[in-house]
Amino acid sequence: MLPAEASGRPTHTESRSDLNYRLIAVLWVIAGTVLAAQTPPAVPVPALTQPVPAATSQNAREILARVRPSVIQIKGFFGSNTAQAFHGTGFAVAADGVFMTNYHVVAQKIQYPEKYRLEYRTPDGATGAVQVLAVDVRHDLAVVQAEKFSPPPLTLQPTVPVKGDRAFSVGFPLDVGLTITEGVSNGRVEDSFDPRIHYSGALNGGMSGGPALDASGAVIGVNVAGYRFEQLVSFLVPAEHGLTLLQKARQTVKDLRADVQAQMRAHAADLLKALDGDMPTQVAAGYALPAKLAPFVDCSASADPSTEQPAQTLRIACSAKAGLYVEQGQFTGDLRYSHYVLTSERLDAWRFAHRLTALTGAAGAFGSRKYVGPFVCESDTVTLTGFDAAALVCVRSHRRLPGLYDFTVRVSSLNQSRRGFASHLDMYGVGFEAGSRFVRRYIESMRWQP
Repeated sequence: MLPAEASGRPTHTESRSDLNYRLIAVLWVIAGTVLAAQTPPAVPVPALTQPVPAATSQNAREILARVRPSVIQIKGFFGSNTAQAFHGTGFAVAADGVFMTNYHVVAQKIQYPEKYRLEYRTPDGATGAVQVLAVDVRHDLAVVQAEKFSPPPLTLQPTVPVKGDRAFSVGFPLDVGLTITEGVSNGRVEDSFDPRIHYSGALNGGMSGGPALDASGAVIGVNVAGYRFEQLVSFLVPAEHGLTLLQKARQTVKDLRADVQAQMRAHAADLLKALDGDMPTQVAAGYALPAKLAPFVDCSASADPSTEQPAQTLRIACSAKAGLYVEQGQFTGDLRYSHYVLTSERLDAWRFAHRLTALTGAAGAFGSRKYVGPFVCESDTVTLTGFDAAALVCVRSHRRLPGLYDFTVRVSSLNQSRRGFASHLDMYGVGFEAGSRFVRRYIESMRWQP
């Protein structure tokens, strides 16, 4: 008989048979638990003496002229190539050439320190080497030092401006030169797992890591992202996190890559901890299924209103939107789940089962083998509250991030011939033990209550 719970934390080098053993233990615990339950400060550049009046083109010119000497373009090069591989923006935050930028701007250098080199270029064309001092992966920040270039630092303003305040963003978009955009600060993004400021101004590729400023020229945030298919929906990392990282940069970080890995494991643990407690459910076609699990989880529902289809499908999709950028092509520390609820009055039992089975597939683009190992899977029939279900649990380890795993879970009902559901859960870059516990809670929360 298999043990009720796997012991010890697996390593990234464990064998496929070890993972099989742990997955079988997860499924046995799910079945056993449900049956049992049914029985019973830097020296700053002075701010402008008077805030810049709002809504005039002179405002942006004055802000840009003031911060221009303290902003650099940061470029990455592969090997000895003279053509850049990537670029972003940085701005001075302390004496001795200390600059702030985004982690994702310098990520390739940290992950492959022998393969990439970093250089800066000033608005006047001066160039030099760049060294990474410290990173904050969760808030996508990095502190770097520029060789032989130490302009006056900008002021970091830890207070988030209120909605409606004028704001400006500076950077090097698409390698076309130093640029300023003007918009409005809309305060902190509500119900976000990690803090962001909503900026209704344009941010384009290459502006990442540049300063976002208020009307006095103080830095309120760091450019981080924009929605690809939306207009003027952009995000800033609040400047308060830059102040915290600046203090960390005063200490020597011996192994930046190991520090990044530790931060990603901590983030994954925080994510699943935030989802602890009773798992809320919603009822669809007689099945109670996991619903919106936390304020930061975004859920939506859709269905075809036509009554001419032989079967009706309700799709409920939820995402934590908490993933962290590791390097190009790899993210970690995130989860999403969805339910496909199928009902029919026209299909016979065989055709209905065929349609439901088609919704349980686990095929898809799950990531490059460069970053992750192959999936190891176990399947079983589990007895849940009021019904039996087919459960598939797959797991794989991250090659370059020891202690982090991806989980793919599929659950489908077996108790009805003309109604049923297929539930999908996908977690990326989480701890094995914490991920296994969440999988059990997720499956055990499902109930049949017609």
